[in-house]
Amino acid sequence: MTTTGNQPPTAAEVDELVQAADAVFFAMRKARSAGADRDGGLSLPQVTLLEPLAAEPKLPVGRLAAAADVTIPTATRMLQQLEAAGVVVRRRSPEDERKVLVTLTPDGGERLTRLLDRRRERQAEAFGVFSPAERRQLVTLLHKLVPVITLG
Repeated sequence: MTTTGNQPPTAAEVDELVQAADAVFFAMRKARSAGADRDGGLSLPQVTLLEPLAAEPKLPVGRLAAAADVTIPTATRMLQQLEAAGVVVRRRSPEDERKVLVTLTPDGGERLTRLLDRRRERQAEAFGVFSPAERRQLVTLLHKLVPVITLG
C-alpha cells in the first residue's frame, strides 16, 4: 500500500472509520441475504458463480469457480444444487471429457437476467442519493479501500 504523506489517523479516527466500515459491511450482508428471497431464491454466492454465464453461455466449472473465487469442489457442490433446482445443466465437454461445461437452462437464464436487471435498478436508485461528484469520489475511495480490507 502506498502512502501519500498524510498524517496517520488518531486512535479516535481509527475507531470511527472501523465503526463506519463495519456498518457498511453489515448492511451489505443483510441486504444481500434479503435479496435471495426477492431474487428467485438465488443466493449471492450462487449469483456470483452464475454471473459469467450471462455473458458466455457455456463455461467450464473451473472458470466459474475462478470467477466466483471459490474452489472447484465448492463450485461443483453449488452447481449440483443449482442443477437439481433446474437452473443449470452440466455436461462433459465433447472435446475434453475431463471438463464439465455448464449452461443455464431457459428458466435459469430468465431468472438470472431478471435478478441482474433488478439488482442494477436497485443499485442505480440507491446511488442516486449521491451527487455526480460524490459518486466519482465514492468510486475512488472504494477502490482505495479494497487493499485496506485485504490487510485485515
